[in-house]
Amino acid sequence: MPGSVTRLRAWLGNLAWLVAVLFVVVAQPLYLLPIERLLPITLMLVMVGLFAKKPLVAPKEHRARWLVNAGTTLDLVLFAGAILVGLYVAINYEAIIFRQGAFTGTDQVVSLIGLFLTFEAVRRSVGWPLTIVTIIFLLYAIFGRYMPGPLINRGYPLGRAANQLVLSYSGIYGIPLAIMVRYVILFMVFGALLQSCGAAEFLVRFAQVIAGRYTGGLGKVAVLASAMVGSISGSAAGNVATTGSVTIPAMKQGGYEPHFAGSIEAVASTGGQIMPPIMGAAAFLMADYLGIPYIKVATAAIIPAIFYFLSAGVAIDLYSRRHGLRGLPRSELPRMLPTLRNGWYFLVLILLVYGLLVYGFSPTRSAFVGVIAAAVLALIKRAGIRQTVDVMLTAAQSAAILCAVTAGAGIVVGVVQLTGIGAQLASVLVSLSMGHVLILLTLVMIASIILGMGMPTTVVYVLLAALVAPALESMGLKPIAAHFFFFYFGVLAAITPPVALASYAAASIAGSSLDLTGWTAFRMALPAFVVPFFFALNPALLMQGTPLQIIQSAITAALGIWLFTIAVMGFFNGNVPIFGRIALLAASFMLISKGLLTDAGGLALGLAVFAYQARRARRSAPSPQSQPPMEQGEHTRP
Repeated sequence: MPGSVTRLRAWLGNLAWLVAVLFVVVAQPLYLLPIERLLPITLMLVMVGLFAKKPLVAPKEHRARWLVNAGTTLDLVLFAGAILVGLYVAINYEAIIFRQGAFTGTDQVVSLIGLFLTFEAVRRSVGWPLTIVTIIFLLYAIFGRYMPGPLINRGYPLGRAANQLVLSYSGIYGIPLAIMVRYVILFMVFGALLQSCGAAEFLVRFAQVIAGRYTGGLGKVAVLASAMVGSISGSAAGNVATTGSVTIPAMKQGGYEPHFAGSIEAVASTGGQIMPPIMGAAAFLMADYLGIPYIKVATAAIIPAIFYFLSAGVAIDLYSRRHGLRGLPRSELPRMLPTLRNGWYFLVLILLVYGLLVYGFSPTRSAFVGVIAAAVLALIKRAGIRQTVDVMLTAAQSAAILCAVTAGAGIVVGVVQLTGIGAQLASVLVSLSMGHVLILLTLVMIASIILGMGMPTTVVYVLLAALVAPALESMGLKPIAAHFFFFYFGVLAAITPPVALASYAAASIAGSSLDLTGWTAFRMALPAFVVPFFFALNPALLMQGTPLQIIQSAITAALGIWLFTIAVMGFFNGNVPIFGRIALLAASFMLISKGLLTDAGGLALGLAVFAYQARRARRSAPSPQSQPPMEQGEHTRP
């Protein structure tokens, strides 16, 4: 009996999530319902699925039956509460808008229930970290009058705060959830349909054709494949699971140590969130917050994404040269024409969506066209119904969790707007930085990484956009540079120990140590940690400037990233001594920073280190006189 109940709950949960995703895919692009009705219905279905699939008290062999039954009863109450709140807000949204500030008793009850349900939905989707953050912000709104110094506010009764957070559109039904419903779910469905047709396998083979024959070819294939797949999935850990199951065993067979193979996949998969044209969910939030077309966000991400994958590729190349790992022989590689013949349409679909964005279509329409085209492709290819349902369920589960956490993030945003803490915190951060922009950037980096260790990138971006963006902009940073800064570090949190989720997912596939894989991935990606500081101070690296400024800054910064990676890996034409690595670090900072004089100095310092390394290599090379004489019958190769 318990087993059948569990299966029934799982079936109901999956059904609710699938209905939610399909409802958004159909209703949003065709404008069948206003967004004020679309949001509560979508969140209602998400909560119904969560309360069905994730029981309050999971049945276990030695757990008391009465406790399980009590938990099931509470789940049914929450289930009914989610339906009540969702339908009430959706049906009465016009009346609720007109009576803002004069809510009825029924409004008050619904808002309190909705607030509690949101806390519980966040807890069941991602655990306690974000739940505790949202509760702390609610308590801050209630007890603000007792807070010290600049954190003080007038304080609001629980009922007043609940009305603001549930029955206005600056709370759980605010911008974060709206962006999920408008854009992100559509792109997730687009990626899922492509994967059901075999897009991931094609992208891996396409990457093998391009990079498989070079030194460390298998590692570079993993980087290329994960970048391409990650651009349509937007999830670091999910990307590891998708491509890592193929690339990590291949790298291990090709001679890579297990921990290094896992590190390569973790680093590459994490970078998919900053890889145009689609990127991760937070990129769509950024476009909305900045009030600019999404294509401008994707364009700004091009150079940082290139730098990210350049540092990963150079690290793989140096590791491979040190360990004598060569590329695959041509006989073992796929052929370009047969590969393209079997999957050219995937590239066409991805380029189609990107082209629509460039042409000026909204992300909603572009994604909708992509979904329709991918669905037609699935029919033409006769993708298996079971396979299609499985990938759609995976997408629906990811979308449901993101909807829940963005609703929770909406509580934080709503409290910030209600209390005005955003402007006050900005002044506190500026004071702590003592007017030095680098100190402020460092503080924001630390906050981004700490938050990113326990929460999805989307939530981290929403929190920091509300809390620290005003501080960065007050110090003279351009808005797009400020937002990209903490977005970038929120992404890098997935490979930052001690909680490096992407690295741990890769380690489980590679069968390697979690800590060793995590720290190796961190070391490999270390050059990427300096990139945000330089594009924050030099917006030309975000395509903000004249073509000459952009080209000059990109070339010199790329050289700097190359030197930085060599310094971190400690190998170039032999092991680099410690003073040489320090000199390369100094040269890299001079090249990445803005100015012709520093560029010339960095280039000269780097060339000096390379000359020293070349001289060391010549000295250590065996002389012809030291070669042993050839045995009779032995001859040199032509």
